[in-house]
Amino acid sequence: MTRIALEPYFLHQDQVQSLLGEQRTESARARAARRSDPEAAFPYVLAAELGEALAPLGVGELARCVLEQDLREGQVVGAELEFTFQRDRDRDAPGFKPASFTAVLEPGEPVHVTGTFNAARVASASAPGGLAGRRRVYLIGTVTGLGAQRVELRPVFIGVRSFVEDDPAAGGRAPGARIYPSDIGQFSGVDFASPFAAAESEAVLRVSEDTVKHAFARVIGESYVPKDWGGERSDLYTSRVFAHGRQMSAAWLFKGPGHPRAMDVKALGKNGDQIDRLFTEPAELLVLQHCHQIKPSVVGMMDAYAHDVRRPRSYMIIDGADTGRILRSLGLLPADPHLQGD
Repeated sequence: MTRIALEPYFLHQDQVQSLLGEQRTESARARAARRSDPEAAFPYVLAAELGEALAPLGVGELARCVLEQDLREGQVVGAELEFTFQRDRDRDAPGFKPASFTAVLEPGEPVHVTGTFNAARVASASAPGGLAGRRRVYLIGTVTGLGAQRVELRPVFIGVRSFVEDDPAAGGRAPGARIYPSDIGQFSGVDFASPFAAAESEAVLRVSEDTVKHAFARVIGESYVPKDWGGERSDLYTSRVFAHGRQMSAAWLFKGPGHPRAMDVKALGKNGDQIDRLFTEPAELLVLQHCHQIKPSVVGMMDAYAHDVRRPRSYMIIDGADTGRILRSLGLLPADPHLQGD
């Protein structure tokens, strides 16, 4: 079983207790009372209780809500981003240490995420170090302002989020993790560290999407390859993928030479909804393949969907270079001597 563990840097205890409700709050108090220093332990126990409650509370990922245009003031969301923190020491007062944060979310058009909080509410004396400068952290907050490419949040928690597998014997990685092509057992014969020439990149663009789909299905051992149609959620669904030695289900989205350039979120349907549809598949692993470069904004969106606490999954990105290496291993790239160098 996978659970979410939260380690707090900042925790607004009153707001967290309000989110949790009386029963969960009392459970946290009882757990803290069993510690040697209940007062010091309480923020950490409260954070643990919050981690367990995220899915029942329906706290979704900010990136997913923005992409789906399903965001409103008063909504509680989570976001794991590179935040820049800044203290406003000129406004310090007893019990009040104002701080602000900014981050940029890229679900297509950049969205600026901003907010302020009272840094006096840190979880421990060592916590301020995690809230200085530029840090990748997980923030849970209430939407207090919406504008054109702007979201303002009032944080209730800032810290570290981990997905923990309580049953190591189950094998594999905890949901939310990125899996790489080299982790797939059926790709064990592919040298993903080998150089990939510019001419080979051009050759990949001449291989049809249908050819790539059937080639990958053959390597995986999937006999049932559906024909493309407009309402599809994925291009290939299989339960025959082996990742880290464990069999798992996977849904694949293939993007071929119809988009012969670097992929951004806009290339994935209206409002990037192809990612949204892909993640509605009942699969443990969601795979995005493209014949060219895949931009970080797309990787970030896949990561945000994979880490959605309501249903975390694993994901894999296969760009044009790795696609080419796989096709090369299958003898499906043109046998041209010019492909041996730039």
